[in-house]
This record gives sequence, C-alpha cells and structure tokens, in this order.
Amino acid sequence: MVGESARLGVGVAVFAGAVLNAGASVADGVIVNTRASVDHDNVIDSFAHVSVGVAPAGGVHIGERALVGIGSVVLPGLTVGSDAVVGGGAVVVRDIPAGATVVGVPAKQVQS
Repeated sequence: MVGESARLGVGVAVFAGAVLNAGASVADGVIVNTRASVDHDNVIDSFAHVSVGVAPAGGVHIGERALVGIGSVVLPGLTVGSDAVVGGGAVVVRDIPAGATVVGVPAKQVQS
C-alpha cells in the first residue's frame, strides 16, 4: 500500500504487505521488504534496504546503502546513517552514525 503523497524513486521494490504512509520519500533503488511499515514523513535514501517487518516511526531518515534488519524498530525522528547496519530485532533509540553496526534492545554499536 502506497499513500497518495508518498514519493518513490526509480527502481524501488515494494514487497507484499508493505506500507508507505503519507509524505514518505523513497529514493532510487530502495528495497521496502515484506510487511515493512514506512511511517509518515520518512526519508529513505538511495539503495537502502528496509527488511521484512521493519517499523521506522514518523520522521525517520535512513541513509544511502543502509540496511535495517528484519523486525527492527527506529523511534521517531532518528537517523540511521549511510552504510550503517541495524541488526535484526534491534530497537534504535538514538541516531546511528554512518558506517556503524548496531544490535540489541536498545541498539548499541558493536566493534568491527
């Protein structure tokens, strides 16, 4: 389901059961996987992957090439930086810097 005011770039894949709400902006090459719910006013930059069952709340920004893992939650107004990885089931409660990998509840950065 794609809201009337949602904006989709070229080559976006929206899978079964996914929802893109009002004002969502999804750039080129993004994957919005099965049952993901992209809330109002989210911005998802090019080639990011919003995995199965992910729930980014309103006003979330997901950077280029970021991967938000299966079943993760991102609280309202936060940013997941470019090339960041959010592990499956994580709950993001603060901004995630570019290139970081976070896991857990609440999500914490792991050493690479």
